[in-house]
Amino acid sequence: MSIFYLIFILMTAYFSFRYDSVEEYDSHKQHRLWLMCGYLICLTGFSYGLGGDKFTYMEEFEQYPSDLSEAGDFIWLQFMLKGQMPFWTLINMCGKAVFHSFYFVQLAQSAAINTAVCYIVSKYTHRYFLFLLVYFFTLQYFVFNTEVMREGFAMAFALIGMHNWINGKKWIYFLMLPIALLFHISAAIMLLFPLVRFRISWITLMIAFFIAFCIWLLSDLVLGKIMLAVLGGMGAMVEKILFYSIQASTIFGFLRSAITYLIFPFVIMYSVTSQETSEGQRKHKEKMISFMVALGILASSLAGFNRLYNYVQIFYLIMLADFLYMLFRVKNHLIIRMGVLAGTLFLLLLRYMTPYQSTKTHFYDFFYPYTCILHEDKSVYIREIAHQEAVMAEESDNNVREIE
Repeated sequence: MSIFYLIFILMTAYFSFRYDSVEEYDSHKQHRLWLMCGYLICLTGFSYGLGGDKFTYMEEFEQYPSDLSEAGDFIWLQFMLKGQMPFWTLINMCGKAVFHSFYFVQLAQSAAINTAVCYIVSKYTHRYFLFLLVYFFTLQYFVFNTEVMREGFAMAFALIGMHNWINGKKWIYFLMLPIALLFHISAAIMLLFPLVRFRISWITLMIAFFIAFCIWLLSDLVLGKIMLAVLGGMGAMVEKILFYSIQASTIFGFLRSAITYLIFPFVIMYSVTSQETSEGQRKHKEKMISFMVALGILASSLAGFNRLYNYVQIFYLIMLADFLYMLFRVKNHLIIRMGVLAGTLFLLLLRYMTPYQSTKTHFYDFFYPYTCILHEDKSVYIREIAHQEAVMAEESDNNVREIE
């Protein structure tokens, strides 16, 4: 079944060679982009047991009532007991009541996030197909379509909202914000997007790193106590926020996070922006860098908040594709840019190649080999076991700060 991956790679590589150098509007190029978008939608939309978190979603789906008349009470219970937002519960209930299948949910989610991603890509780069290859090989495609499905819905509307804010259509941003929030509470980070805009320079990076270090240094002393004082009582949503707030990291963990989420992305995005010939596009990309810096500070200094970085990942990957395209076309600082690229690839491999001891699998094994709804092989449930190990490691006492 993994032949479907190979088909996507070969088709996208050919289209990249054929069309990515085309700068002006080309209807054939647009058609091929949306063709590959449809392919990506179907790839995960019709998958079976692909990913790790998806097994949790599938198990929870079986507990949903088949009668939509119970929607009000069940939505409230899911919010209070599990911290799940209303629109996620509602779309699951529709899938259960109308189609009696979780496949409806995963197809709808795949359609939402991949359509939004391809739309955004068509607006901010000419390297459509190189981006799709980067999206695929960094595994962010799989993460957004299987690992963070609730958040994937929210990100789809967040991307559309942020794009329209950049282009002056602020009313669409304010329309998309509550929709995104009703899928996942993490979309609240969108509130930061309109507020962050500053001059982008190497001094910006130094200041951002200093702020991140100070926050990391002080977080062990004050964050846990602040979160307890502010949040007060208990409840599923409070427990989730508190859990992410008390995640801790050593100095080496902080430095790795700073390099991963702040330093390397800044160099890549700044290098691309400095070569931008369109003044309008350059300003738009500076806005994206500002948002990346803000989320990079949070992800570097507060280990539990690195998931919020998902909301800037597509902007980053768009500029990473441009960075790859211009790598040997621009001679300035070539050695530095090649070093940053090598470091980025190393960190990706380090993250995705770390083995899970109980199953002897790796992160990429959640998605390879491809498993389709036409062949519901129960062997895929080894992914659920590996996922449980990953979650247990995340929740271990070795990486949380003490709260008294």
